Amino acid sequence: MDAVFWLSVTLACLLGAMSPGPSLAVIGSVTLNQGRLAGMISALAHGLTIAAFALLTALGLVVVMSSYAATFNLLQLIGCIYLVWMALKLLFAAPGSSPELIVLAGGSHWAAARDGFLVALVNPKIIIFFTALFSQFVTVEGELWVKLLMAAIAGVVDTLWYMLVAVVISQPGTLVRYQNSSAWLNKVFGLVLLGIVAGIIVKLVV
Repeated sequence: MDAVFWLSVTLACLLGAMSPGPSLAVIGSVTLNQGRLAGMISALAHGLTIAAFALLTALGLVVVMSSYAATFNLLQLIGCIYLVWMALKLLFAAPGSSPELIVLAGGSHWAAARDGFLVALVNPKIIIFFTALFSQFVTVEGELWVKLLMAAIAGVVDTLWYMLVAVVISQPGTLVRYQNSSAWLNKVFGLVLLGIVAGIIVKLVV
């Protein structure tokens, strides 16, 4: 495992965390309604759930690969298609579109942690994304520490990103500026995702 491998994993996890969706809406709402600290607690709970999802996905993929090679090849293809779909969705997103903020009940820090955990748990995009992502990086011969480190990277990257979101959103006027720049940011994220997919395809063909 070289530096390029780990950089690719980290970048892919970052792009997954940064893509618009219910997690951004919920953590943004928690921050706006309960304050910065609550938003950061929600981000931490979300990140821990993501790490657990990532590890379970990596371990599950090893079982699939060792027993059903054809199934894994199909999984890789589906993963690439999903990543392309996500990239195209970002590239062609309507200007000014953003997830609707959800106002959640409860104002305690426990409630903030609960909300971060639940949105990661019930978000169907998360397990699909990690299946698509890890199918490109996990190997049958891969050691356990590699899978543990990949899961840790996913959790840490997710936590840090949403903590940053909480800090930024809690600043006066920054939410409006983020929404105004969402059109070109989406296009940048989409192009980077397409680049990752292109690299994966080249590796598979060569």
